[in-house]
Amino acid sequence: MLLRLFILLILAPVVHAAEWKKILDQAPAGSQVALVVEPLSANAPLQIHYRDDRFLPPASTLKLFTATAAELELGIDHRFETRFWQRGEQAGGRWQGDWLLEFRGAPDLNRQQLAELLGELRQRKVREIDGDLLLDISHFSGYDRAIGWPWNNLGVCYSAPAAALTLEGNCVAASLTNQGKDLPARFFVPAHQPIEVTSEVVVRDQDSIDAEFCELESLVGPGNRYHLSGCISDRREVLPLNFAINDPVAHGKALVRQELNRLGIVLRGDIRTGRRDTSDWQQVKQVQSAPLQVLLTEMLQDSDNLIADLTLKNLGTVDNTSGSFARGIRTLKSSIRAHTGIDLELAKLADGSGLSRDNLLQAGQLAQLLQWLARHPQMTTYQALPVSGENGTLKYRRSTRKEPLKGAIQAKSGTVNGSRNLAGYINTASGERYVFVLMLSGISLPDKMPRPTPVTVFEKSLLEWIYHNG
Repeated sequence: MLLRLFILLILAPVVHAAEWKKILDQAPAGSQVALVVEPLSANAPLQIHYRDDRFLPPASTLKLFTATAAELELGIDHRFETRFWQRGEQAGGRWQGDWLLEFRGAPDLNRQQLAELLGELRQRKVREIDGDLLLDISHFSGYDRAIGWPWNNLGVCYSAPAAALTLEGNCVAASLTNQGKDLPARFFVPAHQPIEVTSEVVVRDQDSIDAEFCELESLVGPGNRYHLSGCISDRREVLPLNFAINDPVAHGKALVRQELNRLGIVLRGDIRTGRRDTSDWQQVKQVQSAPLQVLLTEMLQDSDNLIADLTLKNLGTVDNTSGSFARGIRTLKSSIRAHTGIDLELAKLADGSGLSRDNLLQAGQLAQLLQWLARHPQMTTYQALPVSGENGTLKYRRSTRKEPLKGAIQAKSGTVNGSRNLAGYINTASGERYVFVLMLSGISLPDKMPRPTPVTVFEKSLLEWIYHNG
């Protein structure tokens, strides 16, 4: 009996390996796969390390490192501030001097908060400013967009610039309305949005669009100007559009001007960029972002790129220097190594969101972080991960939204440029909990694919196998 049990224990890993390797062979042709499956219990039987040392694009799974470093360095109660300063003196309803808005990359700064800051002028019964209103954006330096962001995505909101002056998510909502086949589509953007859009988009049937390669295109710039061309399908009544602000300073100036007009305040000088370069400035008011815990939860649940990149750049200010992508990455890597022991020296990071094509991580590094987070379950990064079939980016993921995987997976997804990744935890049928990282890169599929796609079928098959065998 003991001999039979010994033989079964020896053969079990071999049988398992044959099964999961057979599933890996079902990955889309030409793609690369890296897989890690590790138990959180010493008694759990399954463990897989398949090409987990390969550097592959992490896409949004990189946000796991960004969130962890932010929590460790800034703390979950940290709030990003936007400040209002004055210099000069008041004579009746006239202010003789300047005012300054200091922007520090708060991801959720909105028009209402801007109105609250500028409303201080009305509180003081200032009706006229004999001076300038400065916009201080010196909290960040360098590019507003990371190296490796696809140029053709810069006009859409998931590529909104991570600027110190961020207002309303640096995003504007608009729409195109179907007015009938072969007729111009009607463009609409709310009048209060300070962008300029021209359109020559035509409504066509889908067969004509496919035959003529007549895709919807957007030409961006200069400033916050956009030109739309191409076609939209006659199958939809309204096509929602979201424009990423191209010039955050111009956008900010326009919104400040609108608010001053609403308040009935006359500005004799200019709205211009500047900084507090003298000691005679006095702070008069500030507004705060939501706590970092709330922002990180939103970032992980919705895979919000702007929150991730603004948080990363703010990490670069911890040594009292201006924040940038490069400084934020340096802080991220040093913080992760100091607190978790994970060495990211060879990992190539260009941003905090995972949007850059230049990012490269190992599945093994993601697995190490997930193991560490499991030992620190109080971390927001651990608690806020989406749950399959229930919330966030996993609520409707085709491979995991139905039984038996529904509710069994808590993970961060990542999809960009031919890569589809999933990194997190899976509760298996045996009651064990595992860390898993699946990175699939180099995916190239025809434009028209059956549903579910080969990628979905592959991912679902592998995860269900882990669920039943773990």
